[in-house]
Amino acid sequence: MTNKNFDQCTSFHIDGGAFLGRFVRLDAALDNILGRHKYPKQVGAVVAECAALAVLLSSSMKYEGLFTLQTQSDGPVSMVVVDVTSDGDVRAYAKFDEERINRAKEIRKTTGEIEAAPHFLGNGHLAFTIDQGKGTDLYQGVVDIQGKTLSEVALRYFAQSEQIETYIKLYLEEPKNNDDAWKAAGLMLQKTPAFGGKTDKNLNLDDAWYEALVFAESLKDKEVFDAGLDSENILNRLYHANKLVISGVKNYKFACRCSRDKLLNTLSSFEKKDIDEMADKGKIAITCNFCSEQYIFNRGELIKH
Repeated sequence: MTNKNFDQCTSFHIDGGAFLGRFVRLDAALDNILGRHKYPKQVGAVVAECAALAVLLSSSMKYEGLFTLQTQSDGPVSMVVVDVTSDGDVRAYAKFDEERINRAKEIRKTTGEIEAAPHFLGNGHLAFTIDQGKGTDLYQGVVDIQGKTLSEVALRYFAQSEQIETYIKLYLEEPKNNDDAWKAAGLMLQKTPAFGGKTDKNLNLDDAWYEALVFAESLKDKEVFDAGLDSENILNRLYHANKLVISGVKNYKFACRCSRDKLLNTLSSFEKKDIDEMADKGKIAITCNFCSEQYIFNRGELIKH
C-alpha cells in the first residue's frame, strides 16, 4: 500500500535562509525497483541507498532532463545505475557477483548482516551526470569511492569539487518479513553559498551550523521510517526553533523509459551480420536491465532492405 508520507523530497531552509536542506523518504518507488529483480539482500541494500542518494542530490540541482548516479568499481557490486528525471521518475539496477559477496561476508564473519555499501563497491568511482538533451552540455561530477559509508563518498565530492560545506546522512530499513520492502531515506544540509540574506544580526553562522548538525544527528531511524509521521512533522521536531521554512515538496515514483519502438530503432541500425549473430532461431530477445521487461523481435523486422 502506498504511503502518502513517503516517495517525496521535502525542501526547506532554516536560520533565515543561511542553510538549505532536503529530506527524502522512499518506499513504494524502491519496492517497484527492487521487486523487478531477484537481488540478494546486500545488493538490494546498496541499490536502495544509492537510489536515496540520487534523489537527494538531484533534488538540489536545477535541470530539465535526466540525472544519473553511477558507480563503477572492482568490488562484488561492480556497477549501480540510478536515473532520476526532472519529472520525478526513478529507475535503477546493479551488476554484481553473488559468489564474491558471499565469500566476503564469510571472511568478515558478517553473514546475515547488512554492511555499508563501500565494502561491496570496492575501488572505483562514483559519478553524477546531468543530461538536458540535445544542444546542451553534459554536467558531470566524479569522485573516488573512498569512505566508510556512501554518505562519506558523496561528501568527498562536495568538499573537493563544489567546496560547499555539506552534511549528508542516509538511512536504510530492511524488510522484516516477506510482505515488507526496503525503505531508504536521506537528509542533506548545505551552507548557502555567499549567504547575504536578512537574518538575525546576532546569528553566528559557525555556531548555527554546528547546532544544525547536532540536531540532524539526533534524528533516529525509528522516526525516519515512522509511517505515521510526515516529513514536515519530522523537520519541525528538529528545527522548530531555527525558523524552519518548508519551501517545496516533490513526489517520486518508479518508471522505466524503455519501449519496443526505441529498441526497434536501435537494433535496426545494426549491420545484417550483427543481427544474424544475435538471432536465435530467427528471433532476438532483449531484456531491459532496469525493469526486466523482455522484448522479442523477429530477425526480418530488423534488417533493412
